[in-house]
Amino acid sequence: MKEILTVEKLKLKRSKIWILYILGPLIGVMLAYTNFYNNYELFVQPGDNEWIEAWTQVAIFMGPFVLPIMVGVYAAFVCRSEHVSGGWKQLLALPVQRTKIFLGKFLITATMIAVTLFIVLILFLGFGLVKGINGDLPMLTLIGYCIKGFLACLPLMLLQLIISIRSKTFGIPLAVSIVFTLPAIIVASTPLGQIYPWTQPMLAMSPVDESPIESYFTFYTLLSILSIALLYFGIRNFAKRDIL
Repeated sequence: MKEILTVEKLKLKRSKIWILYILGPLIGVMLAYTNFYNNYELFVQPGDNEWIEAWTQVAIFMGPFVLPIMVGVYAAFVCRSEHVSGGWKQLLALPVQRTKIFLGKFLITATMIAVTLFIVLILFLGFGLVKGINGDLPMLTLIGYCIKGFLACLPLMLLQLIISIRSKTFGIPLAVSIVFTLPAIIVASTPLGQIYPWTQPMLAMSPVDESPIESYFTFYTLLSILSIALLYFGIRNFAKRDIL
């Protein structure tokens, strides 16, 4: 597994994926702060912590829009080299278990999302300090939102990875990501939102008083079941497929 992860990292070094690490979080955080300050009197009431209220906007813009699209792009990127010049045949001809190949690509995708959320947190703190946001900085709470957002991305990562493995063109997984992202903000306010992979990150990243989640136990149980089911399906499907 270590060797597989090393090879995957080397493949990504040839790309300019690092641009997305900065661009995606920058867009999300800037939109969040712009909306926050344009509607400051609406969002901030006496006794509110401005950091938490500002983060609510990050959850709204990053959760159902920027982050899901980035998951789709990342998943497509980790499969891109295999779709070029018969790369799958070369990879699957090696004496390596297909389960490990799938897990390796999943772990790389997960690492990319973790890095993205870390950059989101850094940019959010940086902009907030520059703007002079009032209130105590709830650092552990903000880190918790990022961790929960990462966990909520797991089903989406697996789903997009399955699509990317089966799609020979980069555009298909990206198109799927964009199409299913568009209704996310509407679906989030319905019971379907808790099992809709494109809304789960927003729900998880939102403060308790701003999230439509009625039962966190139910939400994370569904999240776990969906993740396990997609992981099982992804590994089983990849292991049984003929050489691509």
